[in-house]
Amino acid sequence: MARLTLRVPDSLHDHLAERAKSEGVSMNQYLVFALSRIAAADEVSSQRAAFERLLQRYGDDEAEAALRRVLDSRGAKGPALA
Repeated sequence: MARLTLRVPDSLHDHLAERAKSEGVSMNQYLVFALSRIAAADEVSSQRAAFERLLQRYGDDEAEAALRRVLDSRGAKGPALA
């Protein structure tokens, strides 16, 4: 596991310490959780943008058919695409 040393203003440190305390976790656990949420949100945003580009490149019908083929190849069970 890597270590990160970070200098932050006292006010931010106090705020983060209070948030961690209110969640009942260590500051380290809280910061790992918060940073993980940011990283995940960035990934979702990138995936959404890529999907939007695909929708623009291919029509709705073609995109739906391609999605259905991917889901079928994975054996995904889900609601029928409208």
